[in-house]
Amino acid sequence: MSQVIPPNQYAVGQLWACQGRHDGERPTLLINRIDQHPLGGGNIYHVTLNALQIRNPRLAEGLMTQLAHAPVTEQTLARSQLQLIGRRDPDPAYLQGYGQWREAFDAGNAGSFGVSIATILEIVERQLNGIPLDQP
Repeated sequence: MSQVIPPNQYAVGQLWACQGRHDGERPTLLINRIDQHPLGGGNIYHVTLNALQIRNPRLAEGLMTQLAHAPVTEQTLARSQLQLIGRRDPDPAYLQGYGQWREAFDAGNAGSFGVSIATILEIVERQLNGIPLDQP
């Protein structure tokens, strides 16, 4: 059962289990940083996702197990059936992706996800494998 967290109760260092795309995929989500959205009045959570099973033909193993940086909204957290499992220091691996995202965001060329983690994983896998998002 998911732990219900009141709004604004998410914090840097929280480690969450979340719903994956299938039974064998049990991702974790670590909140590395929280930025206040300048226009939306909400927060953007900069997370690292681990324990993934994303097919990636560019990797020798063929499988990507970590997404070092993903900018998400509170809607993503609410839609992902989170269960708090602990606390950790932020993962410094997110900083490179965050820097690239921040530059693009400030230029008006980037945003954040509002869909579930499972949907984000599907989007990433489809993009890596050249599969259109509208194809079943």
